[in-house]
Amino acid sequence: MDKLTTAIDEIKHELEKATTQHPYWPDDIIHQVSIMNEEAGESIRAALNCVYHGDSFDDILKELVQTGAMVLRCLINLQETKQGELF
Repeated sequence: MDKLTTAIDEIKHELEKATTQHPYWPDDIIHQVSIMNEEAGESIRAALNCVYHGDSFDDILKELVQTGAMVLRCLINLQETKQGELF
């Protein structure tokens, strides 16, 4: 299995897990992207902790996979978001 397929499979698995654990997804784009951005921030923190504090590289991978899952969740639900709720 190539690296892209592996990464996509991990993200899809995380998306399924997140959707099951947290079935509610906000209707407005600001809250949707905020959730995704929270995961991106956790990815940055994991990278900083890995470089400067010797934390596990696997923590970065975990957070990046979670970020990818939330990006997909935003994209999947974007079409269902009402235009009037974008602003």
